[in-house]
Order: sequence, then C-alpha cells, then structure tokens
Amino acid sequence: MKFQSARRVCLLLLLSLFCLPLTRMARADEQVSQADINKAVGLLNSTGYPYITTKSPTVWVMHFTGTHLKDIKVVMAIGGDVDSDLIVFVTVAEKRQMPVNVDFRYKLLKFNHSLDQVKVGFDGDDDLSVRIDGSLRLADGIFLKRIIDQVKNASDDIYGQIQGDLQP
Repeated sequence: MKFQSARRVCLLLLLSLFCLPLTRMARADEQVSQADINKAVGLLNSTGYPYITTKSPTVWVMHFTGTHLKDIKVVMAIGGDVDSDLIVFVTVAEKRQMPVNVDFRYKLLKFNHSLDQVKVGFDGDDDLSVRIDGSLRLADGIFLKRIIDQVKNASDDIYGQIQGDLQP
C-alpha cells in the first residue's frame, strides 16, 4: 500500500517537473499588447528614422550607412519581459567571419569597458552583436533615438576596429 502511494507521489512530481518548462515557455510567448505595439510604432515615428516592418508585429528594422559598415541593420524588438521589453541591436559580424583566438576575444571583451550602456557579446547563433535593452514603459522618442544612435555608432566603430581580423 505504502509503495503504491509513494509511487503515485513520485509520478505526480515527475509529471509536474515535466510540465514546468511548458508553463515557462507559455509565459515567454505571451502576446505583446496592441497598446505596446502602438507605442513602439509611435516612438519609431518620432525618431524620424525610416523603418521597415517585418513579418512579426513586434520587430522593426532600420538601415543606416556607416563609415566602416556599409549597411548597419538596426533591429528593434519589443517583448513581454516587464524589465527589458525594448531591445535594439545590430549583428556586427557572423560567427563564420570571426577568428577563434584569445587575442580577438580579448579585444571584443574590452569594448564592454570602453563603450557606455551597450552590451557587446554573442547572440544565440554566436554572431557578434551590439545591443541595448530598455523599458518600453519608460521610453520616449528622444530616448529611443539615442539608443538607436548609440547602437548604430558603436557597431560601426567596433566593426572598423575588428575589420582586419575578420575573414570574408
């Protein structure tokens, strides 16, 4: 009798542990409200920068020409995370272009000290990216324009400094 009840408890615990990641995924995929989408579009319009909408209603792209990068593709996305639901980033170099050595990685790491507010790192595909996370709730047009400029300028500057190290 005790064995069967202990077995049921274990089974229930295993089942609940299995379902826990599913509930976390459901929360991560929650829909962004239309009010947040409207606010993001209004903020983008107030920057004066031309942007392109994507297939996703929560992602927008802006193209700029830099001194070193010929096409700086700035991506802005909004999500459901309350603390950092506004993300602006640029993919500076793809994984296949970057050398895998200590000196190059050290050079990249030093950018995090010399540049304010931006994060220089590797994205989920191990591509080199520059990004700033912020709060949509606190953002206004001036703030967004400064974030876009900072990410754009930092990306162009970093690319100029690592361009000689990159493989075609």
